[in-house]
Amino acid sequence: MNPRPAPARRTVPDAPALRRFADAHWGREPVVVGDTPLGITAADAHTLLLAAAARPAPAPLRLSTADGVLREPGTLLPGPADRDLAGYVARLAEAPQLGNDGWLLTVDDPLSGDFALWSRVRDALAGLWRHVGWPAVPVTAELAVGDRHHTVTEAGDPDAASLTWVIDGELTVRVRPEHTGTEYELRASAGDLLHWPAGSRHLDHRTRPCTTLRLSVPARTAAALPMVADGVRALTRRRRAHAQAPAAHPHPLPARPDGRVTPPAPLRAAARRLTEALTEPDIERDLLVRWAGLRSAAGLNPAPEPCPAVPLTSRHRLQRVSEIIRVADGHDDALWAANGHVWPAPGRAADRLLAHLRTARGGATVADLAASSGHHAHSPRLHALLRELCRSRAVRVTPPEPRP
Repeated sequence: MNPRPAPARRTVPDAPALRRFADAHWGREPVVVGDTPLGITAADAHTLLLAAAARPAPAPLRLSTADGVLREPGTLLPGPADRDLAGYVARLAEAPQLGNDGWLLTVDDPLSGDFALWSRVRDALAGLWRHVGWPAVPVTAELAVGDRHHTVTEAGDPDAASLTWVIDGELTVRVRPEHTGTEYELRASAGDLLHWPAGSRHLDHRTRPCTTLRLSVPARTAAALPMVADGVRALTRRRRAHAQAPAAHPHPLPARPDGRVTPPAPLRAAARRLTEALTEPDIERDLLVRWAGLRSAAGLNPAPEPCPAVPLTSRHRLQRVSEIIRVADGHDDALWAANGHVWPAPGRAADRLLAHLRTARGGATVADLAASSGHHAHSPRLHALLRELCRSRAVRVTPPEPRP
């Protein structure tokens, strides 16, 4: 009797497993969720590392050893001569500069330069958010590959939970949740997901080569403050009078007769402008625009840059391939968002166009979309909407077939 073959490991997250994880563990305790791969391979990670190393300075890579971060890693970073991740690891194992020491290479924002891999992670996150709620502030990513490296200083964000996927190798993490005397030791291998709630401190241990993708998920109200501050700062800078306000302060500061010193007038004026900005409708709309983009990206930030626009004729066919978020923006107007990008979609004609795109299984031609929305095929308003759909990669464009 032949033994039953072992089931094949998954290549994408399992929806029921994510549901069980969300119900039982999310935000509660450190846990390892087995066989929950992200769909990113070691070859994909190598591609991302090469792309990061090729970025103009300052490159977003840090190479660390037991002595700390190397200020000038030079040829120790991945390069075209490294055929794959295993080859890179083998090269560093023999690098005389490291003296056979363990090492860790980390990359901030590894995904925004590769839309295919970014969207793969976004889709996996969306599967989880459907059970626990959609984040209102950015989720950030860090790619790490290392060998025989052990962190010696506890790390952690008091306002963010962690999701760490092991892409290749094995990882051990010691986690200490806040306000408890308990330490968890999590052991994970390729395809596993590690999670710990906000406020936890952790130490990573790699005894052999290991590659991970770690996502920081804001989980507390204070995590929204940087995004709100960015919105207020942008609004203040758009006001010419505020932008030209002097920043110089007198020295020494004038004092009252009793010796007390008051804050300089420019600082008091800045505080007043901040208070005014928080009460204006413009800041609420700015936050709405930011939220719409994040919702369409499942929080994953930053999003890849838009792709170049495609000149369209009435016979080009467009098929929706990404979720298009519609957010009301006043009477009969709306914002559309897809893959992290947001643009205005005014009028009821835009709603009719969106309804057609959402229901057309095989796509629709520009002429079809014009007819259903009430535009003519060369309408500038129609083509402005279609151009943004193309640039955000919300639709796939098929060239027109040659005329017989």
